[in-house]
Amino acid sequence: MKLSDAKRDFYRKKAKKQGYISRAAYKLIQLNQKYKILNNGDIVVDFGSAPGGWIQVASDYVGSSGFVLGVDQREIKYDNKNVKSLISDIYDPEIHNTITNYLPKKADIILSDISQNISGIWDLDHFKQIDLTKRIISFFPHIMRNRGTAILKVFTGVEVDKLISRLKIGFKKVEIVKPHASRSSSSELYLVCLNYNSKVIEYLNIIEVEETK
Repeated sequence: MKLSDAKRDFYRKKAKKQGYISRAAYKLIQLNQKYKILNNGDIVVDFGSAPGGWIQVASDYVGSSGFVLGVDQREIKYDNKNVKSLISDIYDPEIHNTITNYLPKKADIILSDISQNISGIWDLDHFKQIDLTKRIISFFPHIMRNRGTAILKVFTGVEVDKLISRLKIGFKKVEIVKPHASRSSSSELYLVCLNYNSKVIEYLNIIEVEETK
């Protein structure tokens, strides 16, 4: 058995034994152990949340005084008193307004483990996944509080450095992390973005508009 397959199998069995919906839960657990991001009472928005592994973890950390909103086109299989699910396409032009209406206040934390169906054509998959992440970043001025935190999955490739440069405009620190629960053969990385500056993040959207001209 390959090391990557063994790791996947280990975390799948561990998730089943400990009652987690998916093995992906351990990626967020490990990220939180390192950065202490999720705290009691936090407001969280989780994009690409189906089937619900990250929502389940976030729900436990924020407790009954916190709130977690999961956003995905697919069914989210986890439910709790401090959790709501929004089945929607992030390219819906009104999605940020819909999310705002669900939230009791602006989010402390934005999570994104989002990706599209993989085609196997690497350049295409990379650019599509980065575009999804850019779309989520465009919501930040509407849904994230000042000094908030974001964890964003990206696929390795030529666009990652450009994306990090943009994020550094709006966050005090951006770090690249690959949690142990992520398969070694996987191209996924996570950008941990700390201390959001709401006054300058809109510049990210300006850049994107200028690039399309």
